[in-house]
Amino acid sequence: MRFKINCDFDSNIIPKDYRGKIVSLFKTGIEKSSPERYKDLFGSNKRKNYTFSIYLPKPKNNKNEIYLEEKHCIINFSTGDAETGVVFYNAFMNLKNSNIPFSSQNNITIKTIDIVKEKKTINSKVTFRTLSPLLSRNHNKKTCKNWFYSFEDEEFEPTLKRNMLPFLIEEFGEQARFDVEKIKITPISMKKVVVYCHEIHIESSVGIFELTAEPYLQEYFLQNGLGTMTGSGFGHLDFA
Repeated sequence: MRFKINCDFDSNIIPKDYRGKIVSLFKTGIEKSSPERYKDLFGSNKRKNYTFSIYLPKPKNNKNEIYLEEKHCIINFSTGDAETGVVFYNAFMNLKNSNIPFSSQNNITIKTIDIVKEKKTINSKVTFRTLSPLLSRNHNKKTCKNWFYSFEDEEFEPTLKRNMLPFLIEEFGEQARFDVEKIKITPISMKKVVVYCHEIHIESSVGIFELTAEPYLQEYFLQNGLGTMTGSGFGHLDFA
């Protein structure tokens, strides 16, 4: 399920860490409309089976803030799980036309929620474009430190596979282990970008690439996101 959520701001200035504010908006809506699902979705650090991206009109970055040409944004949301899709749709509808705090000096209002028709993958090789940056993260459980890799790094693809393997095995069984190993990401028009999220600067990748993978994995990544931290607004894809 894919949604396009049109929103208005009270001010042209939004925080630099705006993805975290969007997640807070999700939490506000779900806590009100589906409190029984709130803990399941946000009560742990487990992988989120959804992803999202934010369109901002001609953003200009300052030190701690972003200035927008228009007081508007579009949230593009995607999930392959129908129940999760219904929960989020109800949350968005519950918040529609309400003035919700977004920062200390700004509010956000959901104006419309549109369901977007989904496309299907049918080939072993598909060309995708990123709607939100791809993250490849090496997390050290002992030190709790993270290293992020862009597509330029040799560790990018193998680390990305390690990021996804546990939840793909949980979703599809042991066969996924062999199919994940065969995944190949070929950059076509990619660039490295550094984004600010959770109060840290993160190295990531955006652009167009070719994904060689089993069709069921391509469909999963298209619906739920590719890479890690999809629930924080990363890894959202569309066809190029």
